[in-house]
Amino acid sequence: MKLSFGTKVNNQPNYFIEKIWKGLLNGTGNLEDSYHNYQGRYLAKFGEFWDGDSFGEFLEPKIHTIRRDPENKWREGTDIQLIIQQGEPDEFQFAPTIKCLGVQRIQIDYSNLINEGPAVFIDYELVDKETLAKLVVNDGFATIAEFFYYFNEEFSGNLVHWTPLKYQ
Repeated sequence: MKLSFGTKVNNQPNYFIEKIWKGLLNGTGNLEDSYHNYQGRYLAKFGEFWDGDSFGEFLEPKIHTIRRDPENKWREGTDIQLIIQQGEPDEFQFAPTIKCLGVQRIQIDYSNLINEGPAVFIDYELVDKETLAKLVVNDGFATIAEFFYYFNEEFSGNLVHWTPLKYQ
């Protein structure tokens, strides 16, 4: 199943391709050759490399994503095709097909403000501040404030994992 990512949030680069690749390269498999292969394909299609040098210390790996999923299509074992520009002539799969290793329910509740923002629930359990900070970084955001700026209203969906990490 296709999992589409934007390359910008609020007109600023989000480095999701680089963050996802950083997580994939830090994983157990040897994907170094795949990394160079997909980066070469990206260069051929878009005339530039994604910023592979950004794997410096300031980028944390993105190891899951949050999606609305009203029909609960995401399931453990589902193939994931990581893409950008879904449905466009420039649609591009930027990494090898990987497996969904888990799905957790996530809700963001703006009627229940606590700490630095709305209450966040994973699998119907309230997330503490420390876990929220980990969730935010693991989802590709730099700060909790940035996360809530993006998820700025009530939300219910799934947390799609491609690593064995689970919360709680």
